[in-house]
Amino acid sequence: MSIGSNIKRLRREMNITQEQLAEYLGLSSRSVSQWECERTSPDISQIPALCHIFDVSSDVLLGIDIEKSKETVQKYLAEAQEALHSGDFEKNVQILRKANRQYPRSYEIMDQLADGLVCVISRQGGKDYDEVFALCNRILAECTDSVIRYNAMETLAIAYGYAGKDQEMLKLAEQMPRAHYSYENFMVYRWKGSADFEKRQKYMSYLVCQMIMMISNIASHRGDNGEFMYSPEERTDLYKLEVSLLELIYSDGDYLVDAQLGEIACSRIMTFYLRNQDSEQAWHWLQKGVDFAIHMDTYDFDAPHTSLVLRGYVEGGWIMESNGNRTQSILEWLTNDNEAAVFRSDARYEVLVNRLKKVAKKPEF
Repeated sequence: MSIGSNIKRLRREMNITQEQLAEYLGLSSRSVSQWECERTSPDISQIPALCHIFDVSSDVLLGIDIEKSKETVQKYLAEAQEALHSGDFEKNVQILRKANRQYPRSYEIMDQLADGLVCVISRQGGKDYDEVFALCNRILAECTDSVIRYNAMETLAIAYGYAGKDQEMLKLAEQMPRAHYSYENFMVYRWKGSADFEKRQKYMSYLVCQMIMMISNIASHRGDNGEFMYSPEERTDLYKLEVSLLELIYSDGDYLVDAQLGEIACSRIMTFYLRNQDSEQAWHWLQKGVDFAIHMDTYDFDAPHTSLVLRGYVEGGWIMESNGNRTQSILEWLTNDNEAAVFRSDARYEVLVNRLKKVAKKPEF
């Protein structure tokens, strides 16, 4: 890419006009226009000023090793994602901080760093999100990539919520596009041919997950008086509906990452029966939840779905939380929690625990 094209791109990223850039440099707007049209080039004496205005190195401005820089940025992002998927949130932030120092104008890095910081701070129970606010607001002020902007907007809104800034969160949320106006919703009747088939499946996979989670959110919704909108029995029936939908859509039992949704629903159903002293039903849903958890923790991240509607689609991996994988969490609850004491006196307990121990895993960091 030529210096003229780089000047045009950087100027647009900063949302300044040709006239404003010319004024900063003490030149006519025609000079800037000539550069961007590649009819002329800046004098070498103007390079430092341009670098200062755009906050980039001369290599970036001159287009030297741009592709190599992009490749390095992607390597940083891939390394950070690997740390994130292993549940090492602090390492994820360390990698992105290093990348941000080397490429201070990469909005992709800023976006991922802001998201990583929210993960770390929220898990530590912190309230200081100033760095997140600064990164996201810079993206919103300078970046022209709509996808990165919406990512930053979502991250900023989440940070406002964790920081107790509810009004700021709601104000920002109001600026987000409604689901009806999403790219996927627009394209759902327009995707065609073999190349677009996976896009349909990806959207379908997203909708399945969203539908299950919305049922869960509806079940747990409280009114203005703080009371649940549904009775305990009705909430339990809604959780059962979640499980039934998963079993209907994934008729081959190929739940992959969505197995966690089934495990969570089963846990809530089990708790209902446990508290109503129906031990047999509690056992049934505990064992069903364990099946979901083991599936979640043992499936091959590269495995494709086999059930008809998503056949061939690969979901990918998942992020292990700080307390370990799903089976580890169940194992710790089952062996230590007072509420689980009724299970520990049952002859089926040792068999279940041994199944969990074969799969349970704690983070290695």
